[in-house]
Amino acid sequence: MTMEAGGIETAGGLKLAPAGVEWDAVKVSRWIGLEALERLKGPHGAVVVDPHERALYFLVPPRSTQGWEVQHTTPLSTASYVVVPPAGKEAEPGIYWLTSPTHGPLHTDVDALRAAIEETLGPRGKAAR
Repeated sequence: MTMEAGGIETAGGLKLAPAGVEWDAVKVSRWIGLEALERLKGPHGAVVVDPHERALYFLVPPRSTQGWEVQHTTPLSTASYVVVPPAGKEAEPGIYWLTSPTHGPLHTDVDALRAAIEETLGPRGKAAR
C-alpha cells in the first residue's frame, strides 16, 4: 500500500487522506465494527481505530460505497477525508491501525462487510445490546 495519493501530513505522522482515491471507507461505532470483524469470513483489509470518536474505519475499494445505505454506518468516498496513522502505528495513544495494510490486503470486500454489519445489527437494523 502506498497511501501516497494526496493528503495532508499532520502532527505525529498522521495523514489527512482523501477517500475515493485508493480506497473508500466505512465508519462504524467501535463495538459494531469489532462484532462485524468477528463475523467476516476470510481475510479483511485495513482497519483504522479512532479512540476519540470511538469509531472504526474499514477501507474498501474506491467508489464501492456508492449507494451504501446501512444503518449506524457512514460511507466515505470522494469529497471525504480520513485521518490515517503512520504505517507502523498499531496501538494507542491516538489513532492507530487495528489491522495494518502492511500485514495484509488494503481493502475489505464491501459485500462481505455489509453482510457482517447487517448480521451484527440484526433483523430490525438495531444493535441487540
